[in-house]
Amino acid sequence: MKHIICLLVFLATLNSTAQETELLKNWKFTNYDYGNAQGTDFNDDNWESVTIPHDWAVQEDFNFTHDIQLTMVIQDGETKPKYRTGRTGALPYVGIGWYRTNYTVSEKDLEEKVQLLFDGAMSNAKVYVNGKYAGERPFGYISFHFDITKLLNPGNNVIAVRLENFSSQSRWYPGAGLYRKVSVIKTNKTHVKTWGTFVSTPQITKKSAQVHLDLEILGEGNCTVINEIFNSEGVLVTKKSTEVNINGELKISEDFTVKKPKLWNLKTPHLYQLKTSILKEGKEINTYSTTFGIRNIRFELDGFYLNDEKVRFKGVNMHHDFGPVGAAFHKELFLRQMMKMKEMGVNAIRFSHNPPAPEALDICDELGILAIDEAFDEWQIGKVLNGYSKHFDLWAEQDLTDMILRDRNHPSIIMWSIGNEIMEQYKHDPNNITEYLHKIVKSIDTTRATTAGFNSANNALKSGMAAIVDVAGFNYKPGIYHKIREIYPNLKFYGSETGGSLSTRNSYKFPVTFDPAQSKRGTSLNTELYEDGQPGNYENTNVPWGYAPYKEFASQDYNNFVYGEFVWTGYDYLGEPSPYHTAKSRSSYFAPVDMVGLEKDKFYLYQSEWNEDADVLHFFPHWTLPAMEGKEIPVVCYTTYEKAELFVNGKSYGIKTKIKPVIPEFLAENIEKEASGGTSMAQMKAYSIVWENVIYESGEAKIVAYNKKNKKVGEVSKITAGTPYAIKIEPELNAIKSGEVGVYVISIVDENGNLCPTFNENMDIEVSGAAQFLASGNGDPTNVQNLSKPQRKLFNGQAVIFVQSTKKGAINMKTISGDLKATDNSIIVN
Repeated sequence: MKHIICLLVFLATLNSTAQETELLKNWKFTNYDYGNAQGTDFNDDNWESVTIPHDWAVQEDFNFTHDIQLTMVIQDGETKPKYRTGRTGALPYVGIGWYRTNYTVSEKDLEEKVQLLFDGAMSNAKVYVNGKYAGERPFGYISFHFDITKLLNPGNNVIAVRLENFSSQSRWYPGAGLYRKVSVIKTNKTHVKTWGTFVSTPQITKKSAQVHLDLEILGEGNCTVINEIFNSEGVLVTKKSTEVNINGELKISEDFTVKKPKLWNLKTPHLYQLKTSILKEGKEINTYSTTFGIRNIRFELDGFYLNDEKVRFKGVNMHHDFGPVGAAFHKELFLRQMMKMKEMGVNAIRFSHNPPAPEALDICDELGILAIDEAFDEWQIGKVLNGYSKHFDLWAEQDLTDMILRDRNHPSIIMWSIGNEIMEQYKHDPNNITEYLHKIVKSIDTTRATTAGFNSANNALKSGMAAIVDVAGFNYKPGIYHKIREIYPNLKFYGSETGGSLSTRNSYKFPVTFDPAQSKRGTSLNTELYEDGQPGNYENTNVPWGYAPYKEFASQDYNNFVYGEFVWTGYDYLGEPSPYHTAKSRSSYFAPVDMVGLEKDKFYLYQSEWNEDADVLHFFPHWTLPAMEGKEIPVVCYTTYEKAELFVNGKSYGIKTKIKPVIPEFLAENIEKEASGGTSMAQMKAYSIVWENVIYESGEAKIVAYNKKNKKVGEVSKITAGTPYAIKIEPELNAIKSGEVGVYVISIVDENGNLCPTFNENMDIEVSGAAQFLASGNGDPTNVQNLSKPQRKLFNGQAVIFVQSTKKGAINMKTISGDLKATDNSIIVN
């Protein structure tokens, strides 16, 4: 992982113009509405000093009055509006935020061109330089830039940004503030336009690859344009020089030949660099670097092809927040998430439901992860009172255009998504927005597919919306994939959202029932049963539109023409605590990894199906269940091995295997039914090994795995935990760089080192040395302790602490819970 981080830093340096300067430090902030705080003479001495990226709302207290929404959610089968809480994370993101900083320029700088670039600002940004209006952008997720040259003065300059979030502007926690990077870009007046390169690879053979470049230059005069391509080792592989005359704007197209190309793929994601240099009278006046990959993609009726090899999507949807840290983007935390997803076997990400930070796509490029870049969650018809529908008519074309221009050189991106569960489905798209957005995409990039996520398959198909995009995405429809292909034989599609079962880490509810009749569409199995908001881990509870992972696995196996699936979601996230919308929970329940990055049981289910390189042997529940002593419980094993045997205190419960169903029981009778439904024991047994009637006895539960020849190939055990004895502190990395976020996993263990999975007491946290405390969490959606204060209840024996490094040296960590104390200083800041 350290090697990957170094490579990412190297690539990020190459991918920026030589004159780009990040404006991250020395900002002043307030969320008091001063009305006009943009002037040079405004006194901001009493404002808070902050560093960008910054999310001001995540630092505040949870309160369910912050985000009460009176709304009707059609997706949940609702027929009339009702009040929902926790939908946007119960954090006070609504309001105004002002940011101010100083920026110094020389007389010489003003002879050139200066641009101000925002990777994202939440939201309704208005930007001022020296009190003068520079521009605005309402969409909080989009990157944007302004030419501020004429607004600058020699010496000190004041940059001010006013942001405003409105109530009911989101369906999940949006964050608040300058939560992504801010940069200043200085160039010669003659320069490569920002986002002005587009590199594609239309023809590839083993011997050579054609690399096509479309280039836009702004400026004046006779110039020499030199384009050089370097491989990942920094070796020059091809070069071209062109004499040009520039009169305002010039577009150049060139083709290069790269011999013996190293292809970008999932296992060896080779990257190349294009360096564009502009010379005037022999002097270099501008350089611009572009990272790209050599690869081809095809979308066929039988599947998706990367470099002529069929690849099935083993994907997850990802929201933009980092749980306790909020929406502030830290590339090391996104890398942490992606490393965990690759460990699970993930090969694709759908960024739901907005454009990601650009560094997130850099990481997908570097790790070999396919990506769907998604533009909108709303078109003209809104889902919430103050959502993107308020801005669609005026801003949609520019927002979609800028997303594609910014991101089109990333080899990881394979599809542009123009929308998710858009309400126009239910009106049959009266203004033909699907085609409107599809044409915008194609006017910029014809090398990738357009797509959208449709939750109403019947409406999307009958209206023709699903046929307009190149590849259709269907949300939660595993039962009708075969009917879609039967009725629409030329439609290409995939599962854009799948799953919807609920779980929290190390939580188990007994007795366990598997009755699909209780979880048909329109009902919620067990959501009223569990008043504590902890639905267990047997994948037998789900939201009305959801189902357990087994159902999707079976459907994908049966319908091998489906491109694959994107699970909802990879990580739990702030907001949308469906179906617990009654002032109880403030984050989601769906993912195989909880909000702080700890694995739930279903992580190992996906790993056993998706990660071909992993030897998986995992079982649940944990073995500290005093209330179940002498009672029957089911034991479930997720494994890649052929068969397994369960022992409880030495007693065998037999050798068992997975039992594949002969006829898929999940198939709906017709396409209008769009059934999802719950989980049955037969589905579970198809993808896991189950011992249904095990008598729980405290002590040791052990599973032994065997191969086809009945040879023992693996073993795993769980022991009933004793009295809590110690706090275990485990840093995820032993070395980080100054300014980066470090992560500690905290566990309560007994005298023998066994996790105490029922420990839920409070913990005090002290951080000193080369870092300061940033945030903590425990993966419990019902925990409403302030995320930014150094106290945290452990949840089922564990919690996670995030620290912000500030200087070189050792980070000192101290945790106290009752009589238990622990210290650690093993993270070194370089």
